[in-house]
Amino acid sequence: MIEHHTNDKGFISKLTDITLANLSNESFGVKELAHELGISHHILRRRLHGITNKTINQFIRETRLQKALEMLQNGNVKASDVAYKVGFSSPAYFNTCFHEFFGYPPGQVKRTTNNNSKELNSIHVKSKHEQNRSLKRTSIYISSGIILLAVIVFPIYSIFIKQSSSGAGNNIVKDVDGNIYHAVTIGSQVWMAEDLKTTRYNDGTPIPYVTDTAEWGSLHSGAYCWANNEESNKTIYGALYNWYTTNTGKLCPLGWHVSSNNDWETLINHCGGWEIAGGKLKEAGTAHWEAPNVGATNEFGFGALPAGGRDCNGKFSVLGRDLGYWCPPRCGDFRSLCSDRTWIYLTESVACEACCVRCVKDY
Repeated sequence: MIEHHTNDKGFISKLTDITLANLSNESFGVKELAHELGISHHILRRRLHGITNKTINQFIRETRLQKALEMLQNGNVKASDVAYKVGFSSPAYFNTCFHEFFGYPPGQVKRTTNNNSKELNSIHVKSKHEQNRSLKRTSIYISSGIILLAVIVFPIYSIFIKQSSSGAGNNIVKDVDGNIYHAVTIGSQVWMAEDLKTTRYNDGTPIPYVTDTAEWGSLHSGAYCWANNEESNKTIYGALYNWYTTNTGKLCPLGWHVSSNNDWETLINHCGGWEIAGGKLKEAGTAHWEAPNVGATNEFGFGALPAGGRDCNGKFSVLGRDLGYWCPPRCGDFRSLCSDRTWIYLTESVACEACCVRCVKDY
């Protein structure tokens, strides 16, 4: 039980050991870690957040990434192989997480380590005379660089500023169907301010439109529908997609991607935590949300709307009460928002359900 871990360092060490023991299990998450400790995930979340100010998923992911760095530094291994060994089902997602956490991609680990060593050795062996010569050359290069900037770069930058001032495409996104979306910057991220409604992948391939109840539940490939099977809901709520569409890597417009669990963690942290983030992201008022729409302020212009969802039996949930956003890479995970609370929380589901999709600009 958690009461036995009175020492914070001992508690974190225990969490780390359990996570490392399940390193290659991509399904190992909040529920599994809490079960190993013999406590509820609510108690685990509070205790861990109180010590580290991190979520459980964040702790597990960072433990995986630290082990991945160790493997890459100490062995002649491919980054894709390491990704699977530390529990990432997608090497591409692993690369994104690694780059965001360490500041460089996994493929540069050896180069970064070697370069650091070479630079240190170079500093020690350089004579005073060589250093002075190097400084002189550097001064010449810097002077030349400044002139180059003044002559070439600054005029280009001025043109860019003019285009930015006119608003030419800076906050507008278009999908392959020609649907127009506004974009909003929240912290370090750029999000679409509406839910996706494309009926084709970004390579032009049509996404199957499935309305039949029985057919929906038997799908094992990408499909979409409109809320309540009514196309009139497209404009307001966008489309509902099964999980298979998000796993293609082709659902969002080029230069954008389906918001991952990592993207949501970043957004939620910027909003002040999962307990209040939902309120800040929901559209305010009751024009679309059922009363009471607790704490809804739409503080950042995200404008989450209650599109509901569709279960594996093909049945739709009630418009106005809630919605879910797929958050890959783990199959079936989505972020849920509700009318009667300010929370936004991670829900585990299955691939045949239908949820909304928000796209995030690639880093």
